[in-house]
Amino acid sequence: MAAFLVAGVILGVLARVLHHDPEDPGVPITLVLGVVGAVIGGAGMNAVLGDPLADLGAWSFTAACVVSFVLLGLLEGGVGRRRS
Repeated sequence: MAAFLVAGVILGVLARVLHHDPEDPGVPITLVLGVVGAVIGGAGMNAVLGDPLADLGAWSFTAACVVSFVLLGLLEGGVGRRRS
């Protein structure tokens, strides 16, 4: 599980570095969303594969990265924001 947390933090920082806009949410929100996406993706893939939830395998790590990137992309893309 710790690997998913570390991966989420790294992906959150990477998202902030690659796309920084003054109107985007702050760093803490980006990091939390990266961690949440990584934990959901990794634990979800482990549940699908029948592995213990905290195990780190190639498939669970890949799923953690993909789900985290999708959530961060939705956040950075402004999904749900109202344009004035």
